[in-house]
Amino acid sequence: MITITPPTSSRFTPIWRGGLFSLLLLAAPLLFGADQEFLRTIENEAKQQATTLILNPPLSATPSATPSVTGQDRLEAGLEPAGFERTLRERLPGSYTLYQQLDGQHKQQVYQAYQQDQRLASISEQITKHLSGKP
Repeated sequence: MITITPPTSSRFTPIWRGGLFSLLLLAAPLLFGADQEFLRTIENEAKQQATTLILNPPLSATPSATPSVTGQDRLEAGLEPAGFERTLRERLPGSYTLYQQLDGQHKQQVYQAYQQDQRLASISEQITKHLSGKP
């Protein structure tokens, strides 16, 4: 293991600290750039879902009415786990990226939630909930 130790001379101490600070300043844009790409993916997914809701509004505006069931705002029912993951990757790539970060138990819980509610918004919500550790 290689360790880097600052020079022992006190006249080099400010230079050493400045070098570390400069290195952090150079690395920061690279770290933030990776997050920006992920955020763009999530934003595009949200726009896709919003467009679906705008183009296919519910049949009735009353709160008690059941929203229209379209293939665009839901995953098809009855998918096996592999089919669920494949469809999730195709339809919700940002949520699928988050889904991949879950452990096996949480993936199973998301799949079970999908079996009860196939809406895209509900599936994304379940993934986010499990990733954040909220019950």
